[in-house]
Amino acid sequence: MQTTTSQLPPELQAHVEQYQDIRTSFETARDEADRLDAAIERQRKAVDGAENEATQAREEVAHLLRQPGTSPKEIQRLKAKERAAYTLAEDNRSVMAELEAAYQDAANQVGSVKAKERSCYAQLLSAYADVLMKQTDVVLEPLYRAIQMQEWAYAAQTGKGIADWEYRSTDARSAALAVMYGRIKQGLDTFRFEAKGDAVLQAVQRPDGLDRFKTLSPAARHRNGVLQQLTPQQH
Repeated sequence: MQTTTSQLPPELQAHVEQYQDIRTSFETARDEADRLDAAIERQRKAVDGAENEATQAREEVAHLLRQPGTSPKEIQRLKAKERAAYTLAEDNRSVMAELEAAYQDAANQVGSVKAKERSCYAQLLSAYADVLMKQTDVVLEPLYRAIQMQEWAYAAQTGKGIADWEYRSTDARSAALAVMYGRIKQGLDTFRFEAKGDAVLQAVQRPDGLDRFKTLSPAARHRNGVLQQLTPQQH
C-alpha cells in the first residue's frame, strides 16, 4: 500500500511534496536527454553506413578502371552513387551535430535539476532527523535517570582514591555521559535502519540515473551556455 503525503508527519509533508516535484522534473529531463542520446547513436550509425557505401563505390570504381573493356556508364553510375553517399553522410553528420547540441542542453538541464534534487533531499533528511529527535523526548526519562544515578555514583567516589573516572573526565556528569555514550554507540553499531519499512523514505525514493549526469550549479550552467554561444562564432 502506497503512503500518501497526508499520512506523513505534518512537519514533513511540504518537504516530501517539494522533493517529489523535483524528482519528477529530474526524471522528465533525464528521459529527454536519453531520447536525444539514442537519436545521436542512430544518426552516427547512419553516417557510418553512408560513408561505408561511398567507400565501397569508390573501391568498385578503382577495380573496374583496372579492367579492360569497362563500360563508362558503369563508372559514371558508381561515381554518382559515391557522391550521393558522401552527400548523405554529410547531411547525417549535420543532423548529428544539431542533436549533440540539443543533448548538451538537455544534459545541462538534468545536471541543474540534479543539484536541486541533492539539496532538497539533504534538507528533507535534516527535517526528518529533527522530527525523530523530538519524538525521543517522550522515551528519554529512563535514560536521564540512569545517567544521573551514574553521576551520583561517580560523585560519591570523589576523594576516596577509587575514582578512576577522574583520569578520563573533568567531572562526574561528563563521566556518566561518557558511559552512556559508549552503550549507545555499541547499540548503534549493530542497529540497522530498515528503509523499506519507513514511510517517509519510501515516499522520497531517489530517481534512477543520478550517477549518469554531472551536478551542475546555476553558475556552471550559465558558463556553459556562454561557451556554447561563443563556439559557433569561433569557427
